[in-house]
Amino acid sequence: MTNEEQRQEYRLETQLVVFLEVGDEHGNEPVIVVSRSLDISANGLRIITDRELTPGSILRSCIQNQDATQQFTLITEVKWLQAWQNPNEYLVGLALFESEDSNIVEWKEFIARECGVE
Repeated sequence: MTNEEQRQEYRLETQLVVFLEVGDEHGNEPVIVVSRSLDISANGLRIITDRELTPGSILRSCIQNQDATQQFTLITEVKWLQAWQNPNEYLVGLALFESEDSNIVEWKEFIARECGVE
């Protein structure tokens, strides 16, 4: 079964700016990795990034629209990673966690509005 076949919800093809707070195994200060979304849904998104991320990693993420008028802080898990079109470019599947310290409710409302469901 492919990733496409496993999807159970509508995905919007839209480019949002995605900032990921990525730590390392040595306990150094996290770095912010800037990427872009390929598509989004209420419970996850696919992004394109220039950094190889580790599946299973839990990352704090900030997602904003192109003109920075909307911003969401979310907790994400790296579900999978694969090489993308150019060297050092990766397609990454992120799942969203329900978390009190996030904007998950606002995110789901945003997705509903974008899908025309309110």
